[in-house]
Amino acid sequence: MRRSAAWLLCCLATVAASPSPSPAPIALGEPEYRALWVDAFHDGFKSPAQVTKLVADARRANLNTLLIQVRKTGDAYFNHSDEPRAKDITGPRDFDPLAYVIRLAHASVPRIEVHAWVNTFFTGQSSRVYVQHGDDWGNRTIDGETGGYLDPGVPEVQIYMHRVLMDMARNYDVDGIHLDFVRYPGSTWGYSPSSVALYEMQTGSVTPPDAGDAQWQAWRRARVTAFVRDLHVELQQQKPSVKLSGALICYGGGPLRSADWTSTSAYTSVFQDWRDWILKGYLDFGVPMNYDSDWSAREKGWFGRWLGFEKDSGFANRVVIGVGAFLNYPEDTLVQIRRVLAASTGGNKVLGVAIYSYASTSVYGTDDFYTSPDLASGLPRQPYAGGITTDAGLAERAHMFNRSFITELAHPDYYFDVQLGLVATQPVFTQPAPAPVVMPAAQ
Repeated sequence: MRRSAAWLLCCLATVAASPSPSPAPIALGEPEYRALWVDAFHDGFKSPAQVTKLVADARRANLNTLLIQVRKTGDAYFNHSDEPRAKDITGPRDFDPLAYVIRLAHASVPRIEVHAWVNTFFTGQSSRVYVQHGDDWGNRTIDGETGGYLDPGVPEVQIYMHRVLMDMARNYDVDGIHLDFVRYPGSTWGYSPSSVALYEMQTGSVTPPDAGDAQWQAWRRARVTAFVRDLHVELQQQKPSVKLSGALICYGGGPLRSADWTSTSAYTSVFQDWRDWILKGYLDFGVPMNYDSDWSAREKGWFGRWLGFEKDSGFANRVVIGVGAFLNYPEDTLVQIRRVLAASTGGNKVLGVAIYSYASTSVYGTDDFYTSPDLASGLPRQPYAGGITTDAGLAERAHMFNRSFITELAHPDYYFDVQLGLVATQPVFTQPAPAPVVMPAAQ
């Protein structure tokens, strides 16, 4: 039977007017940080294709925060910077890695936060800033050795870094700035001539101080604290939406109680008084780097001690715990993540977890081990190479493990181990979750 044209048009109009079904809402878990460090010493965000894959991987793993290393060695992985553009960026001349990560991550559902990770007082000796200013600004040991570090005790260093970071905050819609190397390299550092001269002028000392001098240690510690505090103050004034965080030192065993804090390496060796920074609100949240191997009984104990301190010292709600996946087998990293996210015996929970790193997700996935046979021979499961005889083969295995780890975070999976054979893994992020709202600390 033939239908009239008018009848057909009427039917089409009815169909067009019918509302399409709304997409089912995404079931979300409780807010918590699920962060991933993405370093610039490896590929990950240096081309449009890498950024597309990175954001897709973050969504596949149910992650909600990317810590993108946009300042590696005094260079910039973002276009609006006074520092030189990084040389290993690929793609169109106007390609801006940071801007493109922000664009894709913020468009994700749920939204993925982007924090600009910067090496603060480390620039490397070949960087433009070090070549131009290293004689005056470069950090030195008590014996005069250098190592590509800028000295926090030099006022011009603080002014320069403050400006670099504030310019980035103003120019980009970053969710946060993440400070790495915001410290001294060690207790024997800080002996640039201008830094020592300033110390002597302010304290009345007439001779260069000994590395162990308590007043000299306190002075250096105060220089780092002043930088963090002043940066946070201006961020709050100029762009309060930007959260300030820091990658924090946790060498060795953690303190058993708060009173033991001043005996830690963070406080006494690298002069990073991060407990004070968190308690006083100079950081919106801290990211202690609990980088310990779960297969080592001693390091497993260290991990537990630091975890106890971080959860039960009165600032758990301002801490995101960093785990070193590169030092662990995949299933052990998943165990560490569960320990991090669980409440302490006192009922305290941290803000979330950060995983190091996108390019190094296990002992099989990091070039720390696969390019160093001596180091790899110290791992408990052997033979490390598992019959692979070429560097290219080990590198390809690493890429495979890194791809698989993204799956393992959110889905049941398994991998083939050189000693154990098939190893099953159980996921930790079975559904997406939003990043938490971090409120300003009470001053």
